[in-house]
Amino acid sequence: MVVVDSNGTESRMSVGFRGFGLGLWRLNRVRRREAAFTLIELLVVIAIIGILAALLLPVLAKAKSRAQGVYCMNNSKELALAVQLYADGFHNLYPPNPEDGTMMAGYNWCCGNVAGGIGNLPPAAQTFNPASLKDPNQSLLAPLIKNVAVYQCPADPRYGLYSGTDPVLQGSQVHATRSISMNQGVGTIDPAYNTYPGPDNHSGVPTLSVNGPWLNGENTHRRNSPYATFGKTTDFTAVSASQIFLMLDESPWSINDAAFGVSAALPMWVDWPSIAHGNACGFSFCDGHSEIHRWRTGTIQHNATVSANNPDWMWLAEHATVRLY
Repeated sequence: MVVVDSNGTESRMSVGFRGFGLGLWRLNRVRRREAAFTLIELLVVIAIIGILAALLLPVLAKAKSRAQGVYCMNNSKELALAVQLYADGFHNLYPPNPEDGTMMAGYNWCCGNVAGGIGNLPPAAQTFNPASLKDPNQSLLAPLIKNVAVYQCPADPRYGLYSGTDPVLQGSQVHATRSISMNQGVGTIDPAYNTYPGPDNHSGVPTLSVNGPWLNGENTHRRNSPYATFGKTTDFTAVSASQIFLMLDESPWSINDAAFGVSAALPMWVDWPSIAHGNACGFSFCDGHSEIHRWRTGTIQHNATVSANNPDWMWLAEHATVRLY
């Protein structure tokens, strides 16, 4: 390059500028080299991310489980409120709670059989058909429930092909219809079912307290003999309503009809409460409050018979009824 100064003198500086340009190129190359990761550095970063993920994922899983538990507990509380409103309109009588899952009009607080849909267990007729929950004749709480999703536990893993008649849902996958059941010792039955508790054998007005057939561990218990059953909100004379559970999350491996059986006399599981919320279960109680109860053992779903000092069976039995004599 030729440079002319103020006196008109020419000089050549090509070498200097070439050297300067070469210096800039080398500097940029060094910067690019410094900005890049080496393979070792990348492996170290990946390893650190893996360690952080291993530490955080269990925490996030627990947080999710707790959030689902709170959501489910609120669902049970909303259903408990609906039951209370129902009783207020029917002379303090609880809604019908038979053990046959009947769909006969006027004889069930929540109709249908929602068994199966998990593992190798085939779904029952209503397992993936929520329409029945909206029918006020078949499910007597329907007029008091705006959103049928309150019957579902978010941790219930069951999804299946919709089996109802709604053309909008035809061919779609839906969540299991119901995850919540009512204490078999709470509710009413009709005279025909009281005489012979056969499937769909219903006649007359449901004004009799349920028998709580499994309370004696033999499926033959009769109301208040010797364990208390509760047909009215005013029946809590031997025990506080705050001590008797009304609704709970039932295990998807156990659920069928809407009545949850408990043996109070013999140490055994009849139906299985859920353990989906970090080995805990959502409950609502007959006074209207709700809570999440954490189980102390991990064998609820595995053994029909348990030891007499099993703390989980003892807790459930003590909160299902009280022995009158």
